[in-house]
Amino acid sequence: MEQLLFIQPERMLKFEYENNQYIARIVLQNVSAIFVAFKVRLSNQNDYSVKPTIGVLRAGNSVTLQLTTENAICINADRVQILAGPISNNEDVIQFFKKQQRLNQKILKCSIDEVPSLQSTVYKSTISPQEINDFKTTTIKTEYVKPLKKQQLLPKDILTLEEQIKKISEDLKVIKEKQNDGKITVGIKPFLLSILISMIVGVYITYR
Repeated sequence: MEQLLFIQPERMLKFEYENNQYIARIVLQNVSAIFVAFKVRLSNQNDYSVKPTIGVLRAGNSVTLQLTTENAICINADRVQILAGPISNNEDVIQFFKKQQRLNQKILKCSIDEVPSLQSTVYKSTISPQEINDFKTTTIKTEYVKPLKKQQLLPKDILTLEEQIKKISEDLKVIKEKQNDGKITVGIKPFLLSILISMIVGVYITYR
């Protein structure tokens, strides 16, 4: 059968990303002197939208078919079949393709350069989907612990100045009673002086 349509592209149909979907275009031109009917089929009908899928071209006329899909994963494996045949001016094109047996056909291989999607990345990666899900749901809890100052004492180990004075007063009272009883012969003034010095040193270390 003689050539009826000039089809562009001739072999490879390339899809490009436009407006959140993948689009490819096919130009059909009637290069005969008669009316030509055309019909488009796909190996994967569910994932594609084709406009128009069927029609009739007068001699010399042309039409641009637009194919769109949102699923780019299988594009490189899909095929497009274009059927064409001579038709009379008043014949119904749908009935024509139902009964027509002898038709010209052209098969184009679909192609895409790159699939910029998470699904394709997971498919090509050596990381399993389960590992990716585990990574998404894992949270890391951090807690800041303020470091203690050097030689910092715990609150229970620190005596206030008032408590230290009270303790020393009690000790002095006991010493005085023992001195009156003759059990202590050491002079009380040197002893008080040593206690006072110890108290001053203790207060300095505690509150510095």
